[in-house]
Amino acid sequence: MSHKVLVITISLYLTACALSEQENAEVTHLQKPNLVFVLTDEQRYDTSAPYGNAQIRTPNLNKLGEEGIVFINAYVTQPHCSPARSTILTGLYPHTTGVTTNNIPLPEAINTLPELIDDSEYATAYIGKWHLGNELEAWQGFETRISTEDGYTGDATTKFSDYHYWLLDKGYVPDNKDSRTFSRSFAATLPYAHTKSKFMEEEALAYLEAHQNNPFILYLGFLEPHTPNTGPFNDLHDPAAITLDETYGMPLKEDAPLREHIIAAASKNLDIDALKTEMAKYWGLVHQVDLSVGAIREKLHELNLEENTIIVYTSEHGKMMGKFNLAPKRLMYEPSSRIPWIMHVPAMHAVVITQAVSHIDLVPTLLELVGKKVPDQMQGKSLLPLITGESATNDPVFIEWNPFLTRRYDKPDSLSDERFDEVIFQRMRTVVTQDGWKLNWSEQEIDQSQLFNLQDDPQELHNLYEVDEYQNKVRELKEIIKTWQQQTSDTVKME
Repeated sequence: MSHKVLVITISLYLTACALSEQENAEVTHLQKPNLVFVLTDEQRYDTSAPYGNAQIRTPNLNKLGEEGIVFINAYVTQPHCSPARSTILTGLYPHTTGVTTNNIPLPEAINTLPELIDDSEYATAYIGKWHLGNELEAWQGFETRISTEDGYTGDATTKFSDYHYWLLDKGYVPDNKDSRTFSRSFAATLPYAHTKSKFMEEEALAYLEAHQNNPFILYLGFLEPHTPNTGPFNDLHDPAAITLDETYGMPLKEDAPLREHIIAAASKNLDIDALKTEMAKYWGLVHQVDLSVGAIREKLHELNLEENTIIVYTSEHGKMMGKFNLAPKRLMYEPSSRIPWIMHVPAMHAVVITQAVSHIDLVPTLLELVGKKVPDQMQGKSLLPLITGESATNDPVFIEWNPFLTRRYDKPDSLSDERFDEVIFQRMRTVVTQDGWKLNWSEQEIDQSQLFNLQDDPQELHNLYEVDEYQNKVRELKEIIKTWQQQTSDTVKME
């Protein structure tokens, strides 16, 4: 079945579902698919059964994967919060949105998905972490905004999040005396019933109840499993039962990029047992979101909306969690740049997509699913032909790194200020090909570039960049990156 025919089939199917459930004038509103978009923060790809993890307790994600579309090799456009979010909402690369590092507001002139759909019949809401500027008052296509984060408003704030007031109503006193806010560390110690995820879940269920008779677009921006790496389910998984590969706790090789050595120096040197304990707590936070996924799907079923609703589950980026003694995101390694991406689409059969895909294609795919034209300025393309099996893709995936605007790490005594800034503020461009080649190219060779063969070396242990027999491959991949730069107006001079 072609993807064009499939779009028509989905539309007719949804209309039939609507007609069978409604017998009043509101029936026409249900002829359009709803969208529930679940976005987590710092969730690696290997955190549910569809991605090979049978130990973590994520029954609802597992079921979503069994019934839906699973992109096994899905990548972010930049392994950093705000840049990744800008792509997820707009279908544009960070260098195009201008959101190239954290805390840069998304320009109002750039349309988000609800604005691209541009349909007055849709109710739109965003609940949770926004992290694209104007944290407490971010509209940009969303009629309803329910906020959870106070940390981006500064010390002298007079405005607080909806979650803040929810905690006040429950009798809690802010732990940050100067800003009069509840810190993330404080919120992470609360009972499950008072966590951010539970607050968001309750707000989401109320929203679904209130909007069951009209089409809606509901985004949920969960903080979990973002640091602090602690929560009410710390003891759900037994650390002793967790298996970590040989790269965890392994020191970086001497020939690793200098930037990575600087980042590793800021990470805790934890032994393997401590890393397993950290991973167990991390899995507990993923489980916490999984509970909300289950509650939302149950509510959709209760309201007879499940077969009229597209569900997207993904994360803005991953996290290293001790691989090569590196703790954070911000790196091109698979645990940092690769994420879960699962979709439930009415009238579509379950399928596992093993080809490499990118978040750049998320917005175009959703636009086509709701029957809207994909604008010419979109830098990705709809994945419906890939999902339906109409065609494969040879397109590579591109990931960029654009640095912080200020220093975020301590300077080693061995480095001059000039060399330290050169390395820390470098930019990088990465390409991942469909046959598993991955080039991490440092801007103007400021730092050590990396070449990995993911098929032979999935743990990214062996950098082939300087090996003579692979120099033709290096040149080939650099040309692919430069062509992509021209196509997307990326002005970073790589050589």
